[in-house]
Amino acid sequence: MSLPMVMMCLSENIDQTTGACSQIMWVHIPSLIPEFDTASGVAVGVAVLSVWAIAYGFKKMKRVGD
Repeated sequence: MSLPMVMMCLSENIDQTTGACSQIMWVHIPSLIPEFDTASGVAVGVAVLSVWAIAYGFKKMKRVGD
C-alpha cells in the first residue's frame, strides 16, 4: 500500500511579492499508524500479547494470594 502524496512549499521558497512557490516538493502524508511489513506487524502483535499475558498472570497470582 502506497501512501498518498501532497504538494508542499517551504516558507523560504515563497516569493514575498507574488506569494508563489519557487520550489515545490512532494511529500507523503504522515499517518497515525505507520506502515508495517509482515515481520514487523507480527513482532508488535507478539509484544502486545506478551504484555497482556504477563499482566493477566500477575492479576491471577494476586487473587490466589488473597
